[in-house]
Amino acid sequence: ASHKILSNTHPDFAKTSSDIEPFKKHERIPDHEVVLILDAILPLCQQALYSKSSSVSRAGEASLLYLAHIDHRICSPLLDFALRALDISSVSQSHQAPAAISTMSRLIRPALRKDPTILLERLPEILRLSLAGIDSNDEDKTWRTLVF
Repeated sequence: ASHKILSNTHPDFAKTSSDIEPFKKHERIPDHEVVLILDAILPLCQQALYSKSSSVSRAGEASLLYLAHIDHRICSPLLDFALRALDISSVSQSHQAPAAISTMSRLIRPALRKDPTILLERLPEILRLSLAGIDSNDEDKTWRTLVF
């Protein structure tokens, strides 16, 4: 956007800066390619969330945040997935609770910016289930819950 404004106000300078720094020319990614990118990267990010390595898990969270900024519609299934991991009846997914809480905390902002109903429809359940994250036996899960 700033390059377009600069092109309108100072076209010679804009051309010179484009020649020096060609990466500043931004082209919109076609919608069909966005879908392909999301389909390729999203499963890897979800898998990275549950890595034993905390740096890989944080990288997965950050990647999901970037993907949510590209297309906010991925927030809905990711929030639902996180809620299933927090549900007390999912004993098989209890080890995923800390990652689920961190993922939810990362996705709240893009969900609210683009379509607040994504979050507001799930808010009562999110708050109810996140209270169970306060666990005296699991410092990491408690910390992530309090940060959330």
